Amino acid sequence: MRGLLRVPTEQLRSVLDHLVQNAFDAAGSEGRVALRGRAVGSSALIEVEDNGPGMDFDFVREKLFRPFRSTKSTGFGIGAYQIRECVRSMGGRLEVRTAPGMGTTMQVLLPLVSSDHEGAPALRLEAVDS
Repeated sequence: MRGLLRVPTEQLRSVLDHLVQNAFDAAGSEGRVALRGRAVGSSALIEVEDNGPGMDFDFVREKLFRPFRSTKSTGFGIGAYQIRECVRSMGGRLEVRTAPGMGTTMQVLLPLVSSDHEGAPALRLEAVDS
């Protein structure tokens, strides 16, 4: 499928800024962070992967997306919750792939808008003001 990712620029930037910063925080100064994007079916998949310590299933299920809880001494504990809600407001979903000792990959899936123009790229980002 060919498609356009049409989402509010500032919202997408906020989501990616948060996910990338968290990945760098988790990976530490000697770690690695990767940012990837591609079309998957009728969705755009954006992945932020780190090789940090990872998280266990119970933490992800019980605490990661709970507002006002933070593992950081300087955090307010609304980051992951707020990002998930922002992704949902754009019609998408946020998924977590992680395990202790295996790092974390945060996956943002956003719907693509059909683009049947011959020669159009398989995925094109288009900025939209909100």
